[in-house]
This record gives sequence, C-alpha cells and structure tokens, in this order.
Amino acid sequence: MVYYDSAYKYIDCASDLRGKIARIEAIITALETTALKAAANDNISEYSLNDGQTVIRTVYKSAQDVLNSIMAFEKIRQMYMNRLNGRVMRLVDGKNFTGRHGGR
Repeated sequence: MVYYDSAYKYIDCASDLRGKIARIEAIITALETTALKAAANDNISEYSLNDGQTVIRTVYKSAQDVLNSIMAFEKIRQMYMNRLNGRVMRLVDGKNFTGRHGGR
C-alpha cells in the first residue's frame, strides 16, 4: 500500500490525463463526504482517501477550507478535461430557440 501525505503527490503520480482526472474525482468524492460530515457538526480535522492501494490524509481547519478545496479540484479537473477533449463551442441558429424572445 502506498501512503501519500498530500493530494498533489497522489495526482502527480498518474501517468496520463485520464488517470489524473480519475484521481481528482476520487479526491472530490472524499472531500464531499467530509463536507457532509462538516455540515453536521463542523468539527473536522482531516479527511482520508483509501482505495485499497493508496492512502491520503490531509488536515483542514474548517468546513470552508474543505469547500474551497473542492472548488479548486473541480477547476483543475475541468482544465485537464479541456486538454483531453479540446474546447468545443456549438453554434445554434436563433430560430431554433422556442423561448420568449428567441424564435419569432
């Protein structure tokens, strides 16, 4: 079993973007569980991610720190997904909109 003292080292050891995205999603899931526990009592000192092969432990001061980490990891995950898939923009004719002002 491999022990990591930070999420950075855990993510950085992935060999490709798909692996990094998967590891970030695992960390976000663990942080969301921690945020739910924090909402109940706001007494968090650490969270742990243990997938059977690796263990990560990180200490936080408050529930807001956990939420800030979730947001940061989501931004990084989106950046990796953009690198992997490319950025896509879909243009749609305004006549296709059935809203109030769009399709007259």
